[in-house]
Amino acid sequence: MSTPTLTPPPPPSTLAAAASFLAEKARSTSQLIEQTLLPPSTKPTNPSNPYPSNPSLTRLANLSAKLLQFNQHANTLGDCLTSAASASGGGVADALARTLDKALTRCDQGVEVVRGQVDWLGRDVAADVVQLQQPGTGKGKKKEEEEVDGQVVDEYEDLLIAYSRLFIFGSQIVILDKKEQAEWMAKADVDKMINKAEESAKKVLLGKSILKQL
Repeated sequence: MSTPTLTPPPPPSTLAAAASFLAEKARSTSQLIEQTLLPPSTKPTNPSNPYPSNPSLTRLANLSAKLLQFNQHANTLGDCLTSAASASGGGVADALARTLDKALTRCDQGVEVVRGQVDWLGRDVAADVVQLQQPGTGKGKKKEEEEVDGQVVDEYEDLLIAYSRLFIFGSQIVILDKKEQAEWMAKADVDKMINKAEESAKKVLLGKSILKQL
């Protein structure tokens, strides 16, 4: 009985284009949060808790920052893959190329879910959810029935962090020769990193609402 032949992985140039596309999607999603959901004139003094009177805004601001960090890592991966594609005698080992191909696809699907929820929040319910409470007397506190779900946002951020780690790893080893790349891909710790990223994608791809009832 013959062994099925594996489909050749995409070339480095294709992977580089996918990484650049994903990086831009993350950047534009961050920009969407900044432009449609966060008060333009407010300059938070505490980055870890920029809007102490409104947890929804704090979660969105932190998500925006994580998206920009992820954008940098995805762009770096794209640059490294471009270099690998043009290097004389270089290239990408099949195991690494297949891993990055799947990772870029799954992460893109996850970021698309994030963008969809952010877009929906900005278009349909932002005024009801992210309006800042009035400072001072406490009489102006907004009686919200919904707020941005911290658990769902945590899952979004877990996705970005897990795939950032995978992309950083890919950026570091793609500059090596193919044999060394393959050796690195065979390590058990790499499988754990890949599996963690996949698990984070599965949670986000459930498509849970970014809002929760209070």
